[in-house]
Amino acid sequence: MYKTISAGVTSLSLSALMCSTAAASGFALNTQSAESLGAATAGAQATRATPGNAYFNPAAIVGVSGIESSLSFVGVLNDTSFENASGMLFGTVPVSGADAGESVIGDAVFPTGATAVKINDRLFAALAVYAPFGFNTSYDDASVVRYHGTFSQVVAGSITPILGFAINDDWSIAAGPRFQYLDVDIRGAVDAAGIEAALLFTSAVPGTDDVYYDFTANDWGVGYIVGIQGALTDRINVGVSFTSKVEHDLTGDAVFDISQSAAGQNLALSAGLFQDGGLSSAMTTPATIQIGASFDVDSTTRLLASAVQTRWSYEYELPWVRYGQPVEITTQNWKNAWAGSLGVEKDLSARDTIRFGVMLEDDPVNPAFSSPRVPGAKRVWVSGGFSRELSTRATMHLAVSYVYNDTQPVDESGAYAENMFRGSFQGDVNISSIVAGIGLDWKF
Repeated sequence: MYKTISAGVTSLSLSALMCSTAAASGFALNTQSAESLGAATAGAQATRATPGNAYFNPAAIVGVSGIESSLSFVGVLNDTSFENASGMLFGTVPVSGADAGESVIGDAVFPTGATAVKINDRLFAALAVYAPFGFNTSYDDASVVRYHGTFSQVVAGSITPILGFAINDDWSIAAGPRFQYLDVDIRGAVDAAGIEAALLFTSAVPGTDDVYYDFTANDWGVGYIVGIQGALTDRINVGVSFTSKVEHDLTGDAVFDISQSAAGQNLALSAGLFQDGGLSSAMTTPATIQIGASFDVDSTTRLLASAVQTRWSYEYELPWVRYGQPVEITTQNWKNAWAGSLGVEKDLSARDTIRFGVMLEDDPVNPAFSSPRVPGAKRVWVSGGFSRELSTRATMHLAVSYVYNDTQPVDESGAYAENMFRGSFQGDVNISSIVAGIGLDWKF
């Protein structure tokens, strides 16, 4: 019984390691370039001599003249809320607290960029820095949601050195290792009264005495990216890239606040629960396959298209260990998710270009394992962008997207082992976003 309870405490605290953001598939981010954002990333994998699009295809660095840099700042402004929330502990005790709230998903700004250099007519090198994954969600400490998490933040940054090679005038390849840093901060409430009643056979009423926790962990992981670009005809360019999954062995600290919880203090003294200590967890960020194409309608107009698959399906379970307590597993069972985009790019003059795009994005979250932390949703992006050549060396990019998500019902069963002490949850999550970017390309 004690092992089951301690494992359950661990589970409800750490299940947030797989969560969502309004900006992309699961918590993967595709807001990596202000230029590509203007066309909803359509055709970004096929753009040549464009270092800022190295995230979409490393072969984009091939063809630069001399040294070229690209820097973008992309911001996500979310309008989010939850409503109609309810929960049940042990299948019989309703969870008290606010059943609606605002600002569920936090806003963020992502700086990204790359610098590429021409070594000779065939060989090119670059260093790219991106924010491939991230999210931030929060709920009030007194809400119905508290046992399923009050604060969740994942921040990932990657550094990728790239080597590119021009096979001939039409085709090029590139590849490089991807060094990825992942930082996790997870907070929430534990039903200490319910655990006390179950473990010590007291008359404590579930849901009336909570312990709050804060788990932080981080790790560096290594993967790789490889891509190819080429011209099928004088008018059609294509690009394909593959980014590997990255495995992380997270280590950090678990802190429990029992100062305001009589049940928590009793359990800490009599059963050894809620002890601060070390934390470890295995977490894998998914691989992606990206395909893009551009078609020159005439000398000033290009049609753009992309298809991207984020390969979440291997992530069926997440194991972890709380210091001194048994291993616990939370099931996710997500699916691979596709995103498809179409766009158009038009040169208004020798200096000015406009672009528009639409993207449809699938939801990787399995409804049977969704949660307030992972509401999931299909998304529709509508984007527009503008570029101006400021000088022979500098080009500025501006872009904005509106991201629409359907209202997402969440119905998490209390019958799962990991929900033994956090109970069931039902509710609706509403999400919409505005994504805006500004970028600057510079030729040295």
